[in-house]
Amino acid sequence: MRLRLLRLRAKSLRATLIFDLTVIGITAAALFAVVLGVMIRSSFGALESVEIGRDVDRARAALSADLVANEAHVLDWGLWDETFFYLRAFDRAYEDRNINAISFENAEISCAAFLRLDRSAQRAFCFDPGTGAPDPDLAAAVLTDFDTMALQPSRAGKTSSAGYWQQGGRLFAVASTPVRRSDGSGTAEGLLVFLHLIEAATLSQSLQVPVRLDFSAFSPVPVVVGEEDVLDVAVPVAMGSGPPMAMLRFQLPRLVLAAGERLRDLTVLALLGLLAALMALLGRRLSTQVLAPILAFRQHVVQIRQAGELVPIEGPPRTDEIGALHRDFNEMAAELEALRLAHAEQSFALGREQNATGLLHNLRNSLSPVRVILADLERHLLPDLPPEAGRARQELADPLTADDRRRRLVAYLEALDADRDQRGAEARALLQEAGRSLTEALEAMRAPRDPARVNRDEACDLGRALGHAATAARFVEGPKIDLSIDCPPGLQVRGNRVLLAQILENLVVNATEAIAASGRAQGRIAISVTPAEDGRRCSVTLADDGDGFDAATGARLFERGFSTRTDKHGGLGLHWCANTLSTLGGALSLTSPGKGLGAVARLDLPLTEASAGRLRPAG
Repeated sequence: MRLRLLRLRAKSLRATLIFDLTVIGITAAALFAVVLGVMIRSSFGALESVEIGRDVDRARAALSADLVANEAHVLDWGLWDETFFYLRAFDRAYEDRNINAISFENAEISCAAFLRLDRSAQRAFCFDPGTGAPDPDLAAAVLTDFDTMALQPSRAGKTSSAGYWQQGGRLFAVASTPVRRSDGSGTAEGLLVFLHLIEAATLSQSLQVPVRLDFSAFSPVPVVVGEEDVLDVAVPVAMGSGPPMAMLRFQLPRLVLAAGERLRDLTVLALLGLLAALMALLGRRLSTQVLAPILAFRQHVVQIRQAGELVPIEGPPRTDEIGALHRDFNEMAAELEALRLAHAEQSFALGREQNATGLLHNLRNSLSPVRVILADLERHLLPDLPPEAGRARQELADPLTADDRRRRLVAYLEALDADRDQRGAEARALLQEAGRSLTEALEAMRAPRDPARVNRDEACDLGRALGHAATAARFVEGPKIDLSIDCPPGLQVRGNRVLLAQILENLVVNATEAIAASGRAQGRIAISVTPAEDGRRCSVTLADDGDGFDAATGARLFERGFSTRTDKHGGLGLHWCANTLSTLGGALSLTSPGKGLGAVARLDLPLTEASAGRLRPAG
C-alpha cells in the first residue's frame, strides 16, 4: 500500500512538473523570439547605418581627392614665371609648349582658363579626354560661366579656391588661383583656372560599386532609400555649404540585415528543437531523475543537520516528499541560524572596511598627478599670440614695408606659431597623462576586490607598467624627481595588470614622499630589472635617496595601520602591496642603510612562458 501511494504521488508530481515546464518553455521561447527579433532588427539596423555612413564618407573622400589633386596642379602652374608673363601678352610660344592634350593629360585636367583680373583679356582651352581633340564649345562655356561658379576656399592658408561645375551632363572639379611669379613676389597678374572631368567609371572603381551621376534632383544632405534587398544611396556633390551640382548615386546590398534575419530564424528554430527534445527527455526520465534523488537527499539532509552547516529552506508547506525534505532540513538549519548571522555580520563589516580603505588608497595614487597636470595645463593654455603679433601682421600687409623688415616679421610670426604648436603638443601630452591616470582610477574601482575573483595569469608588460608608475613621480608636488628606468623592452610578467600597476604606483608614491620628507628640493629614483638565476623570474629594484628608516621601523613597515608619515592615515599601502603581490605569486621587501640614507624596494615577479629565459644570465 505504501509503495502504491508513492507511485501515485510520483505520477502527480511528474505531470505537474511537465505541465509547468512546458508552459514556461513555450512562453519563454515566444518571448525570446520576439525580443531577439527586435534586438537583431535594431542592432543590425544600427550596424547597417554605420556601414552606410562609411560608404557615404568614402564617396565624399573620392570626390575630395579629385578636388585636392586639381588644386595641387593649379597651384603648381599658378606659381610659375611663364604663366605670369603669359597673362601679360598671351604669347603663342607658351601655348605651343604647354597647351596641348598631352600636357593636360599629365596634369589630369580637361580645361585651363587664363583670365586677367580686370577681364580685359582671357583665354580658355579644353581637350576631350578620350580623343585628345580640342573642345572650343566647352572652353567658351567656361569663360561664360566662370564668374557664376560657386568657388570657395578649400583649405586654410591656401590661395586657391575650389568647387564643382556641371555642363552638358558632365561634372567638373574646378580650382582657381591667382598667378604670381615663381618666388611668390609681385602682384597677381590674373587668375588660372583648371577643370578636371569627374567620371562615374573612375568613382565606381574607387568605391567598388557601380556609380552614376544624377543632374535631375538635388538634395543638400545624403539620401538613403531602403528597399527589401538593396539600399539606394545619393550623396550630394557640393563644395562646403554651396549648392549641390549633382548627386552621386549607387546601390548597396542589405547584407548585414539579411544576415541578422537569418541568425534570428536559425536561433528560434534551434530553440524550439531544443525545447521539444528537453520535454521528451523530461517525460521519460523525470521519475527516476527527480523523485529518487529527493529521497536520497532527505537522508543526506539528516546528516547535514548533525554537522550544522546549512540554512533553512523557505517555501509554502507541502505534503509530498519535498515537504518532508523541507521539514527535516529546516529543523537542522534553525540550530545554525544564529551563528551564521553573527559570522556574516562580522565578515561583512571587516571586508567592507578593508575594501573601502584599499580602494581609496589606490584611487589617491592614481588621481594625485591630475591636480599637477591641470596646473601645468593652465601654464600651457596661455593666449595664442601676444599683441605684437597683430602689429606684425599690419606691417606685413603694408606694401611700403621693406623686404628685410618683412623677413624679420615673418620669422617672428613663425617663431610664435612654433611656440604655440609646442605648447599645444605639451598640453595634449599632459591631457593624455591625466586621461591615463583617470583610466587607472576607473579600473581600480571596477577591479574585483575579492582575491578569489582576481585573474592572476594575465601577461603584463613590465616596461609599460613601470612607465605608468613613473607618472606619479614626474607630476609630484614638491621636490623635482629625477627618475630612470632600466627594463628590457617587451618583457612580460605573470599576474594581474591592474593590481601590478597599483603596487608599482604605490611604491613610487612612497619613494617620492620619502624624498619630500628629507627636505631636499630634488631627489632621484632609479628602477632596474635584473634576471633570476633560473631565468623564470625577475627582480625589480626601486631605489630612492629619501629619508630612509632605521631597523626598528623596518620591522614594522608591513604591519596593517603602520605608517612613518605623521600626515597619513590607515597605512594600508605597503601592507596591501605585500599581501596582494603574494597572491600574484610574487614577493616584496624593503630595506634601508639607515635614517637619511634612502631605501630600496625589491619585487620578485614570475615571468610568463614567452619571456622565460630572455633574462637568463650569460654563462
